[in-house]
Amino acid sequence: MRHHNSLFERLEPDACASVCRMTSVATHLTKMLSTRAGSVQTLPDYGLPDLNDMRLSLHESLTQSRLLIERFIQAYEPRLVNVRVRVLPRVHETLALAFAIEAGLLIDGGTQAVVFHARLADAGQVEVCADGL
Repeated sequence: MRHHNSLFERLEPDACASVCRMTSVATHLTKMLSTRAGSVQTLPDYGLPDLNDMRLSLHESLTQSRLLIERFIQAYEPRLVNVRVRVLPRVHETLALAFAIEAGLLIDGGTQAVVFHARLADAGQVEVCADGL
C-alpha cells in the first residue's frame, strides 16, 4: 500500500520534516488501530479484531494483541520499518491496554528511531502519540 503525504505536508515540504512526519504517522496509526477488521470492504484484511472479545487468558490476549498490532503496522504503514510492539504495564486504568511501538521512521532515504505510545481504552477508543512530542 502506497502512502501519500497529507495536504499540509505537501504545502510545507521543508517545515519540520521529522516532527511533521512523526505527527502524521501517529495520526495514521490512530486511524489504523481504531479500524475494526471487516469494516473496509475493499481491504478485507485491514483492521484489528475487537481486542476486548478475545477469549484467551490475559497473557495470551496481550501476546496475541501485540502480534496483531505489529503485523498490521508492518503491512499498512510503509513509513515505518523494523516495527516492534511491546505491552506496557497497566498502572491506573485496569481496563485500558497500552503499547509502545518502536520502529525506524523513513526520512529522506535514512531511518530515524522513533517510539509511539498507543492506548486502547475499554470503549474501543485508541490514542497514539509520538514519544517526545
